[in-house]
Amino acid sequence: MEASTKKTILIVIASTAGLLLLAALGWLLYFNAQFSVYQDDQYKFSIKYPNAWKVMVHPQAGVAVIFVRPKDTALDTVQENFNVTIQPLPNDISTLAEFSARIIKQMTGVFGKSINIVEDKQLHWGWREGHKIAFNAPRPDHLKMVNAWVLKDNQAYILTFLGDMNKYGQDSLYINEMIRSLQLQ
Repeated sequence: MEASTKKTILIVIASTAGLLLLAALGWLLYFNAQFSVYQDDQYKFSIKYPNAWKVMVHPQAGVAVIFVRPKDTALDTVQENFNVTIQPLPNDISTLAEFSARIIKQMTGVFGKSINIVEDKQLHWGWREGHKIAFNAPRPDHLKMVNAWVLKDNQAYILTFLGDMNKYGQDSLYINEMIRSLQLQ
């Protein structure tokens, strides 16, 4: 192969790599521009949320915030939402593993065979360890629930998404970014 042909191939490869990198950077900037940051001084945390979602601050005791996704149409039967609740740890629980086991036992005890666990894994928020679990409830409403939690100062910070499992594909990037963005102060 001639030197000029090699040079042309290298230029094409470098140009393509540069364009892909530029496109990825553009997408990342666009994606991040879709979010605002909610800061809660009472419960001492912050979290990102999609700009288009409605924010309901402290709607009831223990619920710090609820983010409500706009309906796609007036015929939507499920209103997708993401909430952050804070609850004191029970006296008989002192570790993340114990708390996670109790949550999973409660969820499967209440819903039984009507739910399928589709994800169950450890999470890391900086140096804090947490847990994430996702359920599908195909009948009767095709629901998807994603829960993530972290413990701090004898309190559990619980993040919960509930929505239509058929629409979760369009929401999953937002939900994962919301979970990832949680910062405790």
